[in-house]
Amino acid sequence: MLSTGYFGPDTITWQLYREPYPIVGGVRALLLQIAHPAVAEGVARYSNFQSDPFGRGFRTFKAMANIYFGDRQQAEQTAQRLNKIHSGIKGQYPAASAEVPFVATDPGLLLWVLSTLTDTTIRVFEQMPVPGLPADWRERFYEESKITARLMGIPEAAYPADLLAFRIYFDSMLNGDLLGSTPACRAMAQAIVRHPKAPGKWLDRFAAGWMPDALCERLGITTRTDSAQRLAKIMRRARGFFLLIPRTLRFNPAYHQAMLRIARANGKPAPLAGQFFNWLSRNTSIPFGL
Repeated sequence: MLSTGYFGPDTITWQLYREPYPIVGGVRALLLQIAHPAVAEGVARYSNFQSDPFGRGFRTFKAMANIYFGDRQQAEQTAQRLNKIHSGIKGQYPAASAEVPFVATDPGLLLWVLSTLTDTTIRVFEQMPVPGLPADWRERFYEESKITARLMGIPEAAYPADLLAFRIYFDSMLNGDLLGSTPACRAMAQAIVRHPKAPGKWLDRFAAGWMPDALCERLGITTRTDSAQRLAKIMRRARGFFLLIPRTLRFNPAYHQAMLRIARANGKPAPLAGQFFNWLSRNTSIPFGL
């Protein structure tokens, strides 16, 4: 049905992204994005990232909420808007032997940005499991991510064919020499972890706990021998806290708004939570709302 958008209540995408857990991985995804020298150079030149790094993260998650939970028109308009913005972002970054030109709409860059969200989401829910997910939720979630890839303009041939191929690609990027290889990468990472309003050592823990030590060193992120264990402990506590929150308040506002849209399309009673978040979204800029 068109009212469900490109996804819907039965998709793994909705079952994951209606939860607040992905917020825990937001810093990791953002750091991995700017660890790519082209992304770092682009945000350094074309945005106020250094003064407001978390604003970009918020806008990214806001846009993805529209793609995941919006109707088809909302999803397509959001993707088109992102494409228009990215088409004007271009430049070059230093490599070993020459300057490498880039445009933000290059399929390889778009693939990397989406991959940071996809991989981080899987890793978050592996450590913060949601009851009721099927055994093959990772594979199904990855297959659904291909819908987002198409909307973002990533050619099918450029997107890894299955989850195994994706993991091979992602691990090769994560453990290779490209990420964090330029001064801009380190500067943008420092803008995040050393931001005056950032919670200091907590961001180091969120980053170092699931990024290779070599990459952390290139980005200037402090690591410890027990970084992974510390992160796992934080995530367990966060999951326990989130589970204390009633589902109506815990679930993403965009999910409630989408369920309201579907109920109205089917002539069913309008859910109160959806009505409330629709009203709130019209009067304020709520995080992750449609």
